[in-house]
Amino acid sequence: MALGGAGIISYGTLYYCVAAIAREACRDLAVTEDWILACFSLALLASALISLVAGRLMDRHGAGKTMRVASFVGGASLGIAAISWNAVVFAIALFGMQLASAFLFYEAAFVFLVQRDAVHARRQMALLTLIVGFSSTLFWPLTSLLLTLISWRQVCWIYGGCNVFLALPLIQVALGRSFVSLGDQSKVRGPQGQSSSKLLDLVLITAGFSLTTFVFSALLGRMIPILSSIGLDMQGAALVSTLFGPSQVAIRLFAASFTERTSPIQLTILSCVMLSAATFVTVLAPHSLVGIAIFVAFAGFSSGLNSICRGSVPLSVFGPNGYGTRVGLITTFRLSTASFAPFFFSVIQNNYGIAFALASLTICAIGSTLSFALVSARSNRKPSR
Repeated sequence: MALGGAGIISYGTLYYCVAAIAREACRDLAVTEDWILACFSLALLASALISLVAGRLMDRHGAGKTMRVASFVGGASLGIAAISWNAVVFAIALFGMQLASAFLFYEAAFVFLVQRDAVHARRQMALLTLIVGFSSTLFWPLTSLLLTLISWRQVCWIYGGCNVFLALPLIQVALGRSFVSLGDQSKVRGPQGQSSSKLLDLVLITAGFSLTTFVFSALLGRMIPILSSIGLDMQGAALVSTLFGPSQVAIRLFAASFTERTSPIQLTILSCVMLSAATFVTVLAPHSLVGIAIFVAFAGFSSGLNSICRGSVPLSVFGPNGYGTRVGLITTFRLSTASFAPFFFSVIQNNYGIAFALASLTICAIGSTLSFALVSARSNRKPSR
């Protein structure tokens, strides 16, 4: 619960608030809103590229220690944003916020859980994503409300204080007590095999998660235009798109109940199958309201499961040793691939039409399904598994 509370604050203040304050900030700093969002995109790419370094540091020094430092850095970066006297200083603050996020968001929290309690980490990951999933629900309206009462700079001051005086103590509380002994941790092992075999598994898992994140990035970055292109007006598209969030919550509740009885790789394959089905439905029935609703719901189901599986699959396949480095490597490729997905989708749509663009995403989703299915088949063939 403490770690989930810290995650809500981290996501809300370092990620979700940026788009909300962009309009007010660009007027104050005499730049366009596109300029600020472009800097934000570059900062997200920098966060992706540093994820491998973040994973190694978490393995070496412990995720709890790096999360505490990052929470302070995130708060300090929001403070710099609050006093920024020009757009360049504000851009530096954005980069500081997103570099800190590499040590605070889901993957970092997963490393924290594995290092603290590897035996129960899978279930805790599912519960964590369920809690942190409310961040956007809380912070989008909260930031909008605050902007009607105070300036965007004051909002940054408040959010910076939240990171230092709320999130940081919550991380310390989560660090306070461990429920498993070191001997119990040894029960969680990855398969014993040749390094070349493990390398192939890592490549397949990285490719699978990169493909799914590419699809999610394209869909979420262009959700309203996609729904409008396949038969809904703007008001209807906005209404149907609200199914995405509840679908994520519903599937996470399911995963929290069944995660101990279901293999992580099976849940991942299910997530990929639902993503393939979601995009395939829109190709078959593009102007059907039922089909469009199924598309949004299945995409939400898949996204909710995927966020859990990104933590549980590397633990299940490789074990806790070197977990942070592996998750960091996967995250680097995954987020780097996702950074250009909306642009790629827009180019394909403009040149070949919405049906061809959605079909290309279906191919990516099927490719991810095959990657994880191959990992599952290889695991079943290993007698020492």
